[in-house]
Parts: sequence; C-alpha cells; structure tokens
Amino acid sequence: MNTESAFQLPSQKAPTLLDSRSANERDILTLIRQRSSLPKAEIAQLTGLSAQSATVIIKKLEADGLVRRLEPIKGGVGQPKVPFGLNESGAFGIGLKVGRRSFDMTLLDLKGNVRATLHEKFAYPTVSNLLTFAKRAFNVLIKNLDTDQQRLIRGLGVAMPFEIWSWAEEAGAPKNELEEWREFNPQAALEDLLSLPVFIKNDAGAACSAEMSFGNSQNYNSFLYIFVGTFLGGGLVLNNQLVNGKTGNAGAVGSLPFYNGSTQSQLITQSSLYLLERKLNDAGHNGQHIYESPSHWSCDTRSIEDWLSETARGLAFATQCAMSLLDLDGVIIDGAIPDDVKNALVAHTQSAMKTLDMRGLAQVHISEGLVGRKAQSIGSANLALQANYY
Repeated sequence: MNTESAFQLPSQKAPTLLDSRSANERDILTLIRQRSSLPKAEIAQLTGLSAQSATVIIKKLEADGLVRRLEPIKGGVGQPKVPFGLNESGAFGIGLKVGRRSFDMTLLDLKGNVRATLHEKFAYPTVSNLLTFAKRAFNVLIKNLDTDQQRLIRGLGVAMPFEIWSWAEEAGAPKNELEEWREFNPQAALEDLLSLPVFIKNDAGAACSAEMSFGNSQNYNSFLYIFVGTFLGGGLVLNNQLVNGKTGNAGAVGSLPFYNGSTQSQLITQSSLYLLERKLNDAGHNGQHIYESPSHWSCDTRSIEDWLSETARGLAFATQCAMSLLDLDGVIIDGAIPDDVKNALVAHTQSAMKTLDMRGLAQVHISEGLVGRKAQSIGSANLALQANYY
C-alpha cells in the first residue's frame, strides 16, 4: 500500500502518521470505502484473508471507531448478513488549498463528507496571507468538532501549485512577491503554527486523490486525471494507487510540450482557465466572472466555445500521450468549471481524439470527474486520511 501520499519538496521530512495502520487494515478500509459497505464474509473473500483473520481485524477497526455495524441484510438462507461501513466520525482531515486568487480550508470526515469550509479571495497568494488565513480558518473550523473529535484530526493536507514562483506572468502577480515562496518551507511553518503533521501535494494531484477516493464512476483501476483549473494540472492512478513519482509531480500534464501549429510551449499555455479569462477581458467582458461564479457562467458564449475547442486539442494530446505510454483504462476530466461546460469539454475532447492517429493504441474511454470544482480542496483534506488509512 502507498503510505506516502504527500508531495515531498527536497527540504521536507516525511510527515508523522498519527494513526498508521497495517497493510491488511488498509486493504479492508479501502474496500469498504470503495464499496460503501461489506459483510465480513465478502471482505475475507476479496482480501484473500481467512474468515478468522478478517473477523479479528474488523473487530479491531470497530473497537477503534473506524468502522461500524450497519443494519443486517435480510433474506436468503441462514442468519442475516451484517455489513460494515466507515464511521464518518472515526477520523478527520483538514485541507488547505492554495489557489491563484483564493485560499480554502476544508474539514473532511472519514467518509468524505465536508463538515465545514472557509474561503478567502485575494489578488495573488503571499506567504504572510497564507499563514494568517491558516491560523484563523483552522480555529473557526475546529469549532464544528467537540473536544474528543478534535483529537481525531489526523493532519493538515496542503494542495498548492508546484513552483508558484515560476508563474508570475500567468498569475498576474509581482514577481518579487511570488519569489518569497521559493525559500518558504510550508511544511515546517504550518506544523509549527497548527501543531499537526502536514502533507503537501501539488493541487491537481490532490484533486486526483479526491476523485480516486470519492468519484471514479467508471471504476477505472488505472487512469489519467486531468483538472482544468486556473492552471492545467493532473494526476495518475495505476492499479488503484496514486502515483507520486520521485518529486511528487507524476501526472503533471500541464508541463507536457505542445505544438500549437506555430510555436512549441507547455500544455499549460494551451488548456488552462486563465486563457479564457484573457479572452473574455480582450472581448470587453469581465474575465473574473469565471472565478466568481464557478457553478454557472453567464458570459460571452463565443469566447467559451473558442476556449473549449482550443482546450480540447490539448487534452486530446495529453490523452494520446498517456495511452501510448501506459495503456490506461481511461481518462477522467474535471475542473473548476460548471457542469454543463465540463460536459461540453468532454464531448469536444472526444471529437478532437478522432483527428489523432491512434493506430496501435487501445480505444480510449473519457469520462467526467464526479468530485467537481472543489476537488482540490476536498483532496487536500483527504491527504492525511489517505496517508494513515488507505
């Protein structure tokens, strides 16, 4: 099992696990999370454990408050089967998402329910604003838990763009302000501030973690995850495990080289939301609208349609690369965009795939992500839970 789910900068140490579980316990918790509930006999069958071993482990997980008995399943021969499900109040994770124009802090329970969230907007992210927000938001969110539940917080997950200082132009921020991030150690600073282990991952990778845990309607075992946010990003899942890579940046589709017909640049400059913002501004509209109303866009439809076509070309290229290298079950597309726009983007990407030479490759399945625009925030809060239990 992958017990190291946090993004590691060279200066970071491995975060402390407050409730690390054995491989068999993790297997059982993962199965129950994926299936919602399972009786002991099926757990033993699916894990390959003996009935006695499965019973011992489930009793331990139940005593520790991580799983609970559900209503018996009546019918059939013999005694009713008693399924076990996750106990939503058995553990909690706190997540901090660092975005281009906002911070989000989220309180998540073991079943993936958002218990509380706090959002703050700004012109661009600074280190001092991050620390101020983190302390204030944490104190607000933990008020939703009683004293015993607060002891069950397993850590702070942080979802943030990799190398923030490299994107001053795209972020519309003063370069000197973002340079401060280069020497900043968020893990050490936030651990000192909140007295919790801190797990850091790039923002799109954290979103992939959320989709793997709480979405993936097609039940892909291996997939490329693409998140269309202010900056394009992604994540990679192989054999139901989130792949981190040497520096925690596996699946960084935004960094793929892309030739647009005249110049070669990174895919982030072809298929990101900031490009739509610019299109709208250039057309005399309010580009900020797409961030202020992420669930419904009421803006220039021609600009949106042009952006969809251009973005889909980039996503189709990323899909072709992934299928060529990894022969995946499929590709999942999500983003900080309205559902109708996401539907259209998937359709445009499927159409763009028809223009590519896919000879020698398996047919690709492209589906929509279920977690949605809050995937990065939910994924950040899930990092500590994933590290301890899955």
